[in-house]
Amino acid sequence: MKSFTFNGVSSETLKIIVKDMPPVPRAERDIQTLEVSGRSGSLHIDNKSWKSRAYTIVCVCSDKSKIDDIRKTFFGTHNLILSDYSDRYFVATIKNQIDFEKYLTYCEEFPLQFELDPIAYANNETTHTLAASGSITVGGNVEVSPIITITGTGTITINGYQVQVTETGITIDCNLMQCYKNTTAKNDKVTLQEFPILKVGSNTITFGTGITGATIKYKVGWL
Repeated sequence: MKSFTFNGVSSETLKIIVKDMPPVPRAERDIQTLEVSGRSGSLHIDNKSWKSRAYTIVCVCSDKSKIDDIRKTFFGTHNLILSDYSDRYFVATIKNQIDFEKYLTYCEEFPLQFELDPIAYANNETTHTLAASGSITVGGNVEVSPIITITGTGTITINGYQVQVTETGITIDCNLMQCYKNTTAKNDKVTLQEFPILKVGSNTITFGTGITGATIKYKVGWL
């Protein structure tokens, strides 16, 4: 039987029977289409991002004593884990205002309409610890932004992205675009043109003189 967890509460705990939980559609690329006078066809501009996805689960309440628990669970933005994709979570926002009294008192069936962020992430974080230049392999089907902690001073290159640090032990959060050591900001100790990105498959890490180690953490992502 299919099930799901939202806001840290499972559908089984709420005595919800899943009537319909379809496969999650692949995220759509954000491509702008322009009509240009005098030009045949359309001009397409790739914004290099992905659109959110609409997703609906149809539920049946098998225990009306759970109405209050159901009402307080399904609101806002939280992680959604589906039994069909149990190794990952989707960041999901409840989009419909549900009249639970109406649905659960008279028909017992109700829809949950979510807006899913375009990328789902692995439940568990992957960590690679390197003591010298080498390569790491990233799974999933979309590039990810890592968290990198560098030991030593000098330049480290990741897939052609050069990062120079002038203090050892600095952590670079490529998603938040911040550099720090413990809780102290260290953006002034790091020089880079772009924050590194890990691609699906093999990624090359090259240590320059003075770099003695690196720890790279990330969560595998799927569209």
